[in-house]
Amino acid sequence: MMKAILKIPNMSCQHCVMRISKAIESVGAKGEISLEKKTAVVEFDPEKTRLEDIVRAIERYGYEVEVE
Repeated sequence: MMKAILKIPNMSCQHCVMRISKAIESVGAKGEISLEKKTAVVEFDPEKTRLEDIVRAIERYGYEVEVE
């Protein structure tokens, strides 16, 4: 399993957290999302899911994503 930290600067409420969590799970990854830090720590199997797929899934919901 690999981990990555994603900055999501335009996340602003609990609804955002739920949507981002749904996006991460839709591509087969797990995420720990912090509204306070505006980050998502994602854990994924690189043989099944690419980091780019996770970023794209979140961006489809209208969020900006920066990989740390």
